[in-house]
Amino acid sequence: MTKKSIPRLIALASAALAITGCFSLQHAPIQKIGGEHVLVSNYGWYLFHFIPLACGNTSEDRWAPWVFFRNDVRMDTLQGRFMAYANERGLETEELTFRGKESVMFEIPGINLPLPVPYLLTYREIQLSGVLVPENAKSEGVE
Repeated sequence: MTKKSIPRLIALASAALAITGCFSLQHAPIQKIGGEHVLVSNYGWYLFHFIPLACGNTSEDRWAPWVFFRNDVRMDTLQGRFMAYANERGLETEELTFRGKESVMFEIPGINLPLPVPYLLTYREIQLSGVLVPENAKSEGVE
């Protein structure tokens, strides 16, 4: 390995890790009722649309933010993390909304230039959002 190839190797490894996948759990307080709005999302890359290459790591005891060759872009994993978050805070769920996106053309999110190579490298993203409310606010019908 030459001195010139080391920076290229580092740049290639950094680029690969930058597009691997991402799991996130974001929340915002709702002051009026003492609840929260929560958004849980994950995305990943697949070979031939079925073989998982890399995605965000949804494990609660994760040591890395991504995982390779495991499919964590699934509704059951997102629901599990969403419900665990709600249970930790002792809140009830309301108004759950699901959104999914799949792209079968080779494209990088945010750049609208798909390459005409369908099903070689595909992208999948799912999101689950909802409102967490205290049990008394849910039973009282507070809006």
